[in-house]
Amino acid sequence: MSANTNPTTPDEKAKRDPVCGMTPKADSPHRLIHQGAEVLFCSAGCKSKFEADPSAYPAAQETHAAAEHHAHGHSGHGAGCHHHAATPAPKTAAPGSQWTCPMHPEILRDGPGDCPICGMALEPLTPSASDGPNPELRDMKRRFVFGLVLSLPLLAIEMGRHFFGVDHFIPPAINPWIQMALATPVVLWAGWPFFARGVASVRNRSLNMFSLIALGTGAAWIYSMVATIAPNVFPAELRSAHGTVPVYFEAAAVIITLVLLGQVLELQAREATGGAIRALLDLAPKTA
Repeated sequence: MSANTNPTTPDEKAKRDPVCGMTPKADSPHRLIHQGAEVLFCSAGCKSKFEADPSAYPAAQETHAAAEHHAHGHSGHGAGCHHHAATPAPKTAAPGSQWTCPMHPEILRDGPGDCPICGMALEPLTPSASDGPNPELRDMKRRFVFGLVLSLPLLAIEMGRHFFGVDHFIPPAINPWIQMALATPVVLWAGWPFFARGVASVRNRSLNMFSLIALGTGAAWIYSMVATIAPNVFPAELRSAHGTVPVYFEAAAVIITLVLLGQVLELQAREATGGAIRALLDLAPKTA
């Protein structure tokens, strides 16, 4: 006998407890009317939480809208209406839950943010089966790809000067300007979260890895900017025969790109762990 794989219908979703997600019995005494629709609860506790703040439980509005669409939306199917896939919701936590740092569990906050000690993004203290994609992982992936695309040619230009005679193709007086154009977006945009966390670490008097990254890459970029725009402010001993001063744009951009890669790998590992926990939560019974 094959297993029943029919998806949950909107009517079934509308019968779920909007607080805990379970399916109350049809004769449950815990019920009320919300937005013209009857809402069932599995217990008096869930009903009390909902009555205290209905806006904190969007599932009630979503299931009510889904039921209305199921009841009235079939008439539009024959008119050629188009259906679009919904955009994945950002990572959320159950209402009333707290957020903590994976490295410093003593840090507890009422909402998402960064750890004041190490700068890592906070995670929900209580995992939820409805958690969406990790927005920080998506952001770090985007920044890493952006940094990689610009850092590879930057690395080739700088290393090529020492090993492949790039100066024969790119005039030495123009080379620093090309490097500046490639490195500046990597440092200022792709690496911006590291600078923000580095400043926060100084403000919180808790220096960490991001303090070092922000200081090192920021100093290299600022020095290289001055060396490119105003090389004459440096002693003649530091200037080459072409009037240029050695720059470190490549070092700043490559370091930021490598740190972004580390952040992506770390967040993927944490996401995999969270996925395993959510899979276990999905095995819990949905009926009270």
